[in-house]
Amino acid sequence: MKKLTFTADQLVSSTTASKKFGELRRKAKDLPQFITENGVVDTVLVGYPYFEQMFERLTQLEQQEEERILNERIDRITQDPASIMNWNEIRKEPHEGAIGYSF
Repeated sequence: MKKLTFTADQLVSSTTASKKFGELRRKAKDLPQFITENGVVDTVLVGYPYFEQMFERLTQLEQQEEERILNERIDRITQDPASIMNWNEIRKEPHEGAIGYSF
């Protein structure tokens, strides 16, 4: 996973953040602000337009992943129709991956 990078100007202690919240909000409109608690980043403050962009991108990626999984399942079923299991059969008999399944 790619590590986040930020400058010292973007780091602020929670004590300072509580005292200078208005200033922190203004800064967050340009760059995310990282609020620390005991020297560890605890919270990230971002402007709403940036949050909307992140949310939209996350939604797109989730949808793409769902489509990929569904297409993979459709391909698997198309290649091996005998692998299809009836839901009632799955519920009645333990199968690999089921809770309580033993080898």
